[in-house]
Amino acid sequence: MKLNDVITTYDVAEALQGESGKFEVTSPNGERYFVTSQPGHSISSLEWAGNEPNLQPFLVRKIAQPITTEGRSKRSAA
Repeated sequence: MKLNDVITTYDVAEALQGESGKFEVTSPNGERYFVTSQPGHSISSLEWAGNEPNLQPFLVRKIAQPITTEGRSKRSAA
């Protein structure tokens, strides 16, 4: 996903598989969650906990790119 892209899904874990960055997830009843995803560290399980079946999709929006440390030099203690 690109920054600020929005998708709808019934399965957040499946939608974020292979994605990296920070995502805002809005449940069908309006609750907001922040999910950070990294390659190889995907969500293993995210289940609907309500009493009723999940008939409405979740909204997922990418709000930040992953922070990389590649190319940064370490500061040495003087």
